[in-house]
Amino acid sequence: MKKKFTWKKAVYIVLGLLLAFALISGIIYLVKSNYKESEAFLTRKPTVQNMDDKVMATGKIVPKEEIEIKPNIAGIIDKILVDEGQRVEAGQLIATVKIIPNIAEVNNAQQEVMNSQLQISNAKMNVDNMQKQFAMQQKLFSQGVISKQEFLNSQQQLYSQQQGLKNANQQLQTAQKRLQIVKTGATPELQGLATTQIRSKAAGTVLEVPVKVGSQVIEANSFNAGTTICSIADLNSLIFQGEIDEAQAGKLKQGMDMKIVIGALQNKSFPGKLTMIAPKGKDTNGTIKFPVEGDVNNPNNEYIRAGFSANGEIVMSSQKNALLLDESLIQYE
Repeated sequence: MKKKFTWKKAVYIVLGLLLAFALISGIIYLVKSNYKESEAFLTRKPTVQNMDDKVMATGKIVPKEEIEIKPNIAGIIDKILVDEGQRVEAGQLIATVKIIPNIAEVNNAQQEVMNSQLQISNAKMNVDNMQKQFAMQQKLFSQGVISKQEFLNSQQQLYSQQQGLKNANQQLQTAQKRLQIVKTGATPELQGLATTQIRSKAAGTVLEVPVKVGSQVIEANSFNAGTTICSIADLNSLIFQGEIDEAQAGKLKQGMDMKIVIGALQNKSFPGKLTMIAPKGKDTNGTIKFPVEGDVNNPNNEYIRAGFSANGEIVMSSQKNALLLDESLIQYE
């Protein structure tokens, strides 16, 4: 007698088939996930070369000494006689400044002139009176009426009044010169040394002229550094200024040989010496850096511009005939 097919059996059959399918799918997934295709690796033979342990400093080329030329008096730039990159000599005229008279100073200087003129007028009157008295005393002395001492006293008084007139004339000349300096910045006899004429203090190359004709400038004083008219440096005396990581600072000593590489000159290298390692580091974006300096030797007189970016290489140790492998070929897991 045949068994009757029921829905309950059908459900069991379907569930069994689904379970079997899920089991087979899981097995296939596990097998595939554990299967790795064979990978192809690039290989290369190591080479025999010399290996150097270097400390690298990044920085730039700067002049060993740079001079900023500033005016000795406030005013407006009237003329600029040099260009950036031009060679100048010590004492060469660089620019001229036009003075803007200060009303208060002009008034004071004019008052001094008036006071000096009044002193001269009074001194002339005193001399005239004293000359008359001396003439009378001289006549009385010749007649034997007064003593020689009285005559000499009168003569001395006349001399004192004449000297006072001379001093008053000198004070007037000084006051007139001061008035002219306040108005124009110079006097005719001192035109070559006028404060309105700005001259180079040393020979070198003009690096920068930050002002233009018409720019207002002020002199250096206790409260202000003054306006820089131009900066001058000797480009034959250059140094390297850079920075190194704090981990490398303890390895270096002054006097070590450096190789200074300038990228702007097609990576040309120049010999040098490490001259300074800063005793104090500075925080640069969370990293402590130590400033360093080194002399730059330029035996072939290459034209090196101030401000060129450069790297300073200092060899700490060297290994000859070492097996070297390109680090890019190494894979890490």
